[in-house]
Formats: sequence, structure tokens, C-alpha cells
Amino acid sequence: MNEMTIKTVSESVFEEFCDSNNIVCEKISEGSEPTPDYLVTLTGRQFVVEVKQIDHDTDFNSEDGVSTRITGSHIRKKIHDTRIRKQLKNATDKGTPTILLVYNNMDKMQSFGTEPHDFISAMYGELTVVLNTKNNKIEDSFRGRNASFRENRNTSFGAVGRLYKMKSVPAIHLYENVFAKNRIDFSLLPEFIKVTRIALG
Repeated sequence: MNEMTIKTVSESVFEEFCDSNNIVCEKISEGSEPTPDYLVTLTGRQFVVEVKQIDHDTDFNSEDGVSTRITGSHIRKKIHDTRIRKQLKNATDKGTPTILLVYNNMDKMQSFGTEPHDFISAMYGELTVVLNTKNNKIEDSFRGRNASFRENRNTSFGAVGRLYKMKSVPAIHLYENVFAKNRIDFSLLPEFIKVTRIALG
């Protein structure tokens, strides 16, 4: 793995994850076009990985415990970042599956804004329920507003995932993009990478 003069916390955690799991990981040199962070070889296949972190949120207060947020807003913001989309699109156009990893660097518990429902809501929309007002029973539920992924939208993302470090052990949890142009065969990934497959409809 190439050494960097300056690394973000998220990059250091990701490289530690790769080193501890014997994953071949190469830092991609920046070129004239936007380039992602890493080229990873896993189970004989190559993936492009972009690593980003959340550093600050004015609505997060770790001291008094009073914090508010819109579910999925932190992840959604990363997905819609123009530079990130260009970085992953360039790799996708070359046929390489891509992964965006998000590291929570503002919350010591690494949960505020990066819980499972944050990823799923950001990717596929907010959970909406249909309530029958006559009997006050839920008749249906579906993913509604603010979906970042659709058949013709953000197909360059193969998966979006949570990079985290609990008890000094780095880990990754991936969430599938069912609309990805270059689909990832999750069945071939090692067990130490947690994966949530998505069933729509």
C-alpha cells in the first residue's frame, strides 16, 4: 500500500481494515480527472472504493445528549456530492464496481446519522405508511420521498457502506444498490464484511 503524507481519519481506518484482513489495497494517484481513493483487490476481483467522513453537524450535541436530524441526511449528502459522483462514474464507465464508504468522525459512538435506517432511507427513500383512518390500522408501507437511487439515477454506486471502528477493531457494513450499473456479487465477499441486501416492492 502506498504511503500518504497526510491521511484523513477515515482513510487511516480503512487502510487498517485492509491490512488486518490481508486485503490488497492501492491508493489511486490523483489525475486530471476526478479519481476515487482506492483500488482494492478482493477474492480475485477489483473494486474502486471512495472513503469519506462526517466531521461536523450543528444539530449534534454530544455533551447534553440533545441532538436532532433528518433520517438519512448525512448519507444522502455524500451520495449527492458532485465530486464523489464524478469519481465513481469514471470508474464505473471502465467497468469497475464501486463502493462509497462513510465514516462517522463526529460521534464517539459512531451512530448519529450513520445507523442502518439512515443508509436505507438515504438510498431508497423515507419509510412511508398508509393508515386507514377508519380503523387506525396500517394498510401498506413503502419507501417514498428523498430516494437517491433509482433505475436511471446514481447507478455508478455499487454499494454504500458504513466504515466504523468499535473496540479498536475496524469494520465495514455494505448496503446494496440494486440499480447499480456494475453489480457486485456479494456472495463472493468474505464473511467479515457485513452486507445488507435490498428487496424492493
